[in-house]
Amino acid sequence: MRPDEPKTFDRHEPIDLANPDKVREITEKLDCSEQELADAVDQVGAHPVAVALKFGRPELVV
Repeated sequence: MRPDEPKTFDRHEPIDLANPDKVREITEKLDCSEQELADAVDQVGAHPVAVALKFGRPELVV
């Protein structure tokens, strides 16, 4: 990880499914598989807030 790269889930940065580090971080936070994350992004878009709400995890939005 680069020193300037955020080390936490950024609610405002679109989810980049091509970034394995971010995918791993988000799937751990949402307690889902990579496929479930990809399906959610297909359904609601790559915005982390929408995906967190899709998984019923509104506490990750705040």
